[in-house]
Amino acid sequence: MARLLLLPAAMTSSTIRKTAAVRHHLPAHWLFLPIGLLYGGLALLPLAIILRLSVSEGTTHYAALWEGRLLWRATTNTVVISLTTTAVSLLLGYLLAAALWRSGPAMRSTLLAFIMLPFWTAVLIKNFAWAALLQDNGVINTMLQATGLTDGPVTLLHNRFAVIVGMVHYVLPYAIFPIYTAMRAIDPRLERAAQSLGAGRLSLFATVILPLTLPGVTRAALLVFIVSAGFYVTPVVLGAPSDMMISNLVGYYVHELVDFDGASALAVLILLAIAPVIVLQQTIDRGGAHGRT
Repeated sequence: MARLLLLPAAMTSSTIRKTAAVRHHLPAHWLFLPIGLLYGGLALLPLAIILRLSVSEGTTHYAALWEGRLLWRATTNTVVISLTTTAVSLLLGYLLAAALWRSGPAMRSTLLAFIMLPFWTAVLIKNFAWAALLQDNGVINTMLQATGLTDGPVTLLHNRFAVIVGMVHYVLPYAIFPIYTAMRAIDPRLERAAQSLGAGRLSLFATVILPLTLPGVTRAALLVFIVSAGFYVTPVVLGAPSDMMISNLVGYYVHELVDFDGASALAVLILLAIAPVIVLQQTIDRGGAHGRT
């Protein structure tokens, strides 16, 4: 009764009923209209412009890319570097995810802080930090020579090794968290049941933990590969010209050749190649939840 006294006098009970009916029949998807317009303006419109530029002269730009050597060289570099980065990240990510899973609250918080550290630092700063560490007179070469492992400086910078190190440092959290999520979803009763049946640590890992975390590993692998395939700054700062990746080739077309149509065609090819991987990554089950009630 007190609420009704606060309403304007013009708003009768019939007006209130009509307003409630309109709200009830308003489709929920209309609530997504603002974000849909924003997304369309910032993402779909640029994609449409790129697609239009790529076919400005028919399929000429696609044919030129297909027949050129740069595309295949950059594609090979991208696939090899991304796969290597994915493999190293999965190995380190699985170990760190297991450490997070088994550690106590205090240790877990400390590990999470170190794992999240790459997200708190700009990629350019991380790359220059690695350049300082890997150069001939850097900390790593100084330690190698001080311990007698090498007589002189080892070439650790401006090669594929440096590119992979920088990329692994950036994408490692993308590998850890899907695996950690799958591990946390494992029902502890499954482990106790396997141990009660005589399973040792190795057998427990091979028959229970690893199969239940494989979906998380697969999601992590696809996510890391997707992120790795789009790297641009790291190959420029830490790599050599021979380590050009596909994103660097787009930059070469834009800044060196000033061929925006060719760069647009290349961008469309990249999108078509990576889209199925993104769809696959989104459709894989998170894993680990088997056995829960």
